[in-house]
Amino acid sequence: MVDRNYSEIVPGLLIAIFGAIVAFYASQNYTIGTLQRMGPGMFPMALGILIVGLGFAQALTGWFKSDLPRIDLSQIQWRAALFSLLAVIVFSLLIRTAGFIPAVIGVVGISAFADKGARPLTAVILSIVLCAIAFLIFRVGLGMHFKIIDWPF
Repeated sequence: MVDRNYSEIVPGLLIAIFGAIVAFYASQNYTIGTLQRMGPGMFPMALGILIVGLGFAQALTGWFKSDLPRIDLSQIQWRAALFSLLAVIVFSLLIRTAGFIPAVIGVVGISAFADKGARPLTAVILSIVLCAIAFLIFRVGLGMHFKIIDWPF
């Protein structure tokens, strides 16, 4: 029996599927245009096709090379992955409902605990500093208009 490296094949196929979804969505919802007059869907479509190609390349690498290093599930840092994912979810939920500052505090405060050595005081200070920096960059520097704080209560 041929030993395939499924830890490379499966993620490669998932990446290719994601790229196909992006390309399909772009083709259905945006005008593609031509190479000389590019529409708003040209870049997402090209990016989706590129992602499909890279995903298939990774899957083919796993198909033909069985001597690639195996992933040891016990060495994956699940805490970092969980807190990072949770931080993104909280940011996406808070940015429209509570405003920019609570969303930044949420994403920074939660993602700070992805590190095992994180302390609450450090997370609070980091949140305040990054809120100030984000405000200066996006609101003052770039002139973007968004709700700073919009408490639902």
